[in-house]
Amino acid sequence: MRGKFNKLMNISLLTSVVICIIGLLLMFNTIKSLETISYIIGIVLILHGVANLIDDYKKFKVFYFFDGFTSGLLSIIFGIIIITNKDYLTVLIPLIFGIWLILSSTFKLRMSLALKDAHNSNWLITYVLSILTIIAGLCMIFNPDVASITVTKVMGGLALIYGICDIVDVLIFKKNIKSIARIFE
Repeated sequence: MRGKFNKLMNISLLTSVVICIIGLLLMFNTIKSLETISYIIGIVLILHGVANLIDDYKKFKVFYFFDGFTSGLLSIIFGIIIITNKDYLTVLIPLIFGIWLILSSTFKLRMSLALKDAHNSNWLITYVLSILTIIAGLCMIFNPDVASITVTKVMGGLALIYGICDIVDVLIFKKNIKSIARIFE
C-alpha cells in the first residue's frame, strides 16, 4: 500500500512540475505558446478529420445527413487553415469567449431586473456586475489580440498556482504517509 501510494505521489509531483513549467511558458513566452497551441489544435483537427474519413470509408451509410466524409473533410480543412494561419485562432478564441460573456451576462441582467421587480435589495449588485461583464465581453471582441494574450497569461498563472499548490500537497502527503496509510489499511 505504501509503495503504491509513494509511486502515485511521485507521479503527481512530476506532473505538477510539468504543469508549473507549462504555466511559466504560457506567462512569459505567450506568443510562442499561442502558436504552439494553434499547431496542436490544427494537427488534432486534421487527425480527427482523417479518422472520420477512414471510418466513413469503412462504414459508409447513404442516409446520414452529416456523414463522416463531410465532417472529416471540414475538420481537415479547418486544421489546415489553423496551421497555416495561426493568427485566426488568436482572434477566434477571444471572439467566442466575448460572445459567450455577453450572452451569459444579458441573461443575468434580465434576472437582476426581475430581482428589482421583486423588491430584492441585491438586484443592484448583480445589475452592475452584469454590465461590467458585458463591457469585458465587448473588449474581448474588439481587442482580440490583447485579449488572447491576456487570457493565455492568466491561464499560465493559474496553471503555475495549481502546480505549486499540488507540489505542496504532495510533499505534505509524503511526509505524513504513515498516518494516511493507517486510515486506508
